Amino acid sequence: MSNDRTRRRRTAAVIITVLLAAGTATAAGAHPDIAKWWQYDKDTWSHTWRHHPRLVREYREWRLRHEYASLGDRRYERRTMRRRHRAIHFHRAISYQTGQATWYDGTGAYGACGKPLYGMYAASRTLPCGSLVSVRSNGRYVFVHVLDRGPYGSSSRILDLSPRAFEALAPLGAGVIWVRAVHLKP
Repeated sequence: MSNDRTRRRRTAAVIITVLLAAGTATAAGAHPDIAKWWQYDKDTWSHTWRHHPRLVREYREWRLRHEYASLGDRRYERRTMRRRHRAIHFHRAISYQTGQATWYDGTGAYGACGKPLYGMYAASRTLPCGSLVSVRSNGRYVFVHVLDRGPYGSSSRILDLSPRAFEALAPLGAGVIWVRAVHLKP
């Protein structure tokens, strides 16, 4: 009997350890070794520099000019291309805000900024119309454009997100989530 209990406790401990490790990996983000990873386009993580035609062409030209380059030189050049690819997809931060975000469905209507509300959009009281914003919560992030004004009422709410943007961060049933909004330079 005691062996079964011990075995069950060990199994439970292993499961809890795995779940905690998975939870911390998600909370730390998919790219913990890259500073400010939430300021990169989502394409940065699904494509490499080899999907960028200009960088591929430049690398081929480099290889033609350096026909007898060593393995170390080629590695260094590929690392340089990777850094350049990331630099192309990086957006510099202009300002930060932390607070609550809710969601609202204005799809099809025109926002206060004069643009139709479709896809990934947000409403903000303070950010200028058309701003690119990286909204981060629980190790996830999404890019939205400010196309409307709001939220009105609570001073702790800083953004109203479209349903698609909110769902990328949390289930719609959550209603209100804490976020960090980074106003980016496009």
